[in-house]
Amino acid sequence: MSALVTDKTDYDVLNVVALKKMATQQVVAAASGVGEADVGPVLARLAEQGLVVMAAGSAFPTDSAEPALADAAARLYVAVRADPGIGELVGRFELVNSQFLTTMSAWQQIDVGGRKVANDHSDSEYDDKIIGRLDKLVARLGPLLDALAGHDARFGTYPARFTAAATAVDQGRHEFVSSPTLDSVHNIWFEFHEDLLRTLGRARTE
Repeated sequence: MSALVTDKTDYDVLNVVALKKMATQQVVAAASGVGEADVGPVLARLAEQGLVVMAAGSAFPTDSAEPALADAAARLYVAVRADPGIGELVGRFELVNSQFLTTMSAWQQIDVGGRKVANDHSDSEYDDKIIGRLDKLVARLGPLLDALAGHDARFGTYPARFTAAATAVDQGRHEFVSSPTLDSVHNIWFEFHEDLLRTLGRARTE
């Protein structure tokens, strides 16, 4: 029989581990809103259930994690899925998400003589324009995040994470735009999208 996630804190912790694929206790706490002192016992409990594996101070999701999360989300988020206001905001998000992907591609590649080449970030004016677009797109998530946080405070962690990444970028640490190893704008957006889809019980379309 598959492991079940019946406790909301267990769900929040496992959700972060599944989103990140590998996460320390500190990272889980920051992304889930669960107190760091509480994360350790939860991870131990999830490990006993076979939902995570602990190695070198990090948690990794097992193959059982995604089905358990999907089952729990179907029970936990009945009200979210039935909320017409959130449904309308999610519809708008799909357009914003498409624009975000296009803008991120523009950050990673530039057009030179009709060919796409890697952006070496030597053109600060170009990069600043892309960063400005990303800031505006993140701002457009505000109403959806607020509505979701009204159902589940966990979604209230995303604005602070976006702000921290944007602050780092403004300080000249441009790796916080898209680095796969940092809590970058790209990573936070990707995790939010996956989190949203799981919450709503939907599959990724792009």
